[in-house]
Amino acid sequence: MPRRSNKVEVSTIDVQGVLGTFKVPNANLTVEYILTYASLDGGDTPNGQLLDLLVPVREVFNIEDLDFDHLLQRDLDDYRVSEKMVPYLLGETLSEETTFSPRFFPPILAIIVPMNGNNMDELYPGRTLDNDEDQGVPLKVFKYGNVFSVKREVKENDQLAQSPTDLCIHPTQAKLVIVDGQHRAMAVLAAYRSASSNKWSGNGSEFQYFYEERNLDMPVLHQIHLPVCIAYFPELTTGVENEAERNLTVACRRLFLDVNRNARQPSKAREILLDDTDLVACFTRHLFNMVKKNTATDMLKLYHTEYDNPHDKVPTTRPFALTNVFTIFDIIRFVLLSSDNAILDPMTRYYSGRPAVNNQRLRRELDLDNVLTEEDKESLGIGIANIEQYNYPRHGEDIFRQCFQDGWGQVILSSLSKFYPFAKHIEAVDTVLEKSGPYYRESQIAHTALVQGQGLRHTLSEKQQSEKQQNEKQQNDNSNSSSEGNGEKSNVQRAWEVLRAMEEKAKIHRAKFYLELSSDPTDEQFKKVNSIFDCFCSNAFQTGLFMAFAYLKAKIGIEDRQEFIQTVDKWISYINERFQDSEGIRSVMFNHLDPSSLRSIFKPRGGLIPSDGHFCRYLILELLSSYGDEEAASIETVQRKWRQKLYRIRYAYKEEIEPLPLNESEKANFQKDLDERTVKDIVDAFKNSLEIDENDIKNDLEEIRKIKGQSVSEIEDDEVDETDD
Repeated sequence: MPRRSNKVEVSTIDVQGVLGTFKVPNANLTVEYILTYASLDGGDTPNGQLLDLLVPVREVFNIEDLDFDHLLQRDLDDYRVSEKMVPYLLGETLSEETTFSPRFFPPILAIIVPMNGNNMDELYPGRTLDNDEDQGVPLKVFKYGNVFSVKREVKENDQLAQSPTDLCIHPTQAKLVIVDGQHRAMAVLAAYRSASSNKWSGNGSEFQYFYEERNLDMPVLHQIHLPVCIAYFPELTTGVENEAERNLTVACRRLFLDVNRNARQPSKAREILLDDTDLVACFTRHLFNMVKKNTATDMLKLYHTEYDNPHDKVPTTRPFALTNVFTIFDIIRFVLLSSDNAILDPMTRYYSGRPAVNNQRLRRELDLDNVLTEEDKESLGIGIANIEQYNYPRHGEDIFRQCFQDGWGQVILSSLSKFYPFAKHIEAVDTVLEKSGPYYRESQIAHTALVQGQGLRHTLSEKQQSEKQQNEKQQNDNSNSSSEGNGEKSNVQRAWEVLRAMEEKAKIHRAKFYLELSSDPTDEQFKKVNSIFDCFCSNAFQTGLFMAFAYLKAKIGIEDRQEFIQTVDKWISYINERFQDSEGIRSVMFNHLDPSSLRSIFKPRGGLIPSDGHFCRYLILELLSSYGDEEAASIETVQRKWRQKLYRIRYAYKEEIEPLPLNESEKANFQKDLDERTVKDIVDAFKNSLEIDENDIKNDLEEIRKIKGQSVSEIEDDEVDETDD
């Protein structure tokens, strides 16, 4: 049983907790802390009164006193707190049918700081030690002037107990500055301050307007206890010799910065996979679950994907990976939520950062009207017309996932496994894994990093890079001192070398399988295939692939989901035949190293960006233009518009309306190509590769002459975005 606290003065706040010490060697400064809690009981108890002492950094430190790196951590997102975290705290985000959805905030970290009016003192008052007792229990009282005191029990062996510890704070003399968990704490503080009178006074009063519309029921909030870790620095007191920079302001700032810098935020990929409020995120997670369950040798597996990219970039960074979370999320969002214009207009660009809101299409593509039984509809407790991306009953997730899996889910997974370039990538990776075993020691670490733990690969990369830099520094020091180092590689470095060798072998096998060679590719072939796969593995191409399927589905009018799955399989088979039968397709369509390829004509100055999916959609439709009568008729308009656009781009560069910013070697090769071939030669080669009608060529060239003065930037409609190939 905890010891009963002594009754304290009305002017103090006395709470109990567990005391601990954080003393790091060489840090030369001790941190003591007490784990307790703050209660939303309206200030009726000492733990409730702690909320009057808790303040975010912005209410203590003036902006003029902060360096830029501290300033970045100072700001609070009040919109996020008021619209997301306070509703979470109040249970407003719970759906009516939810029976189990716990709510909890992890502990926040706050530091006791002495206050002199509205200003913070640089040191605590000198510490004194007194003896006391409570119900016959001897106590040691560590007092820091009239700011705060810490009472600890004395055990029989004269050791001081960790728990219970009494912390007594004088509210007029101290504040608790929050250095970690500011947004969590602000949600509780906003609820407390908004539900009480005169609690928004002081430095934080200007922020109350973000929270005024909340209807706060304090009796309900009384049940909320916010875990708090209260820290202080026992050595930073007056009367103790300290250097000028050893004071509370510096210590608070340093701890504030270090805690926020060293705490790893969830990656964007993890945020998507853990989001249970967004149906698109739910389907993304489900698709990765489907991938994980794949056992067939020719199907996409989890190690063929990148599901945890800590750098939050769209491009896939692991050579074994074919796709990633961001790309899958964009694909699903496009096919389920895009506007009819985005689906059907061949020139409309898809911006991955722009949220789609066509929930009517979402319901239609999931075929909810036909799939859901009356029993399903009754159990969902919501009308089909009201089901939206962010508004759906959580207990119905299994039903929605099945609707997705029986349509677009199968199409996406099958296409990522069977499309010729993807199939060759999967075959190459699996071949290397099979030939590289059995795995021992360093090879086992490498294998685990490649197949099981994606975070381990990033860890290996960073660790070996750090060791490499240390070794280089040591070698430089040794050379200066004329001494010799052993130069032995660590296990990490050897494991990294094994890993990189396996990844390089996979690329070699990929080129060999893609080009259907009997032996390893030449350097030129290897470079060419790697360049092409930069396109195939890009967000733009993979999104464009399914943009093409969505386009044809809408134009032809395929409504039955099973028919759609079978039709896409036929399209994939037809495209694969064209890859196998024609070497020209590989160069003319996708190779940006070839100046006359469509890929190079479209973007000779840089890599593909996510919003270039509309161009990749066109490439896929070109490949399907002779598949069948319905497809040919549906694709004709797309061909005409895109061919004209590509002619205009090529013509503009030929006439040098805007010079290309290439390096000398690239510029020489490009100029050589243009000097040796007339516009007609280039267009003829283009025409022959795509079987374009001669009359179309003449009509398009007439259009080119009319717009001869148009600038390249106008023709290309460029934008600033992240390159992902």
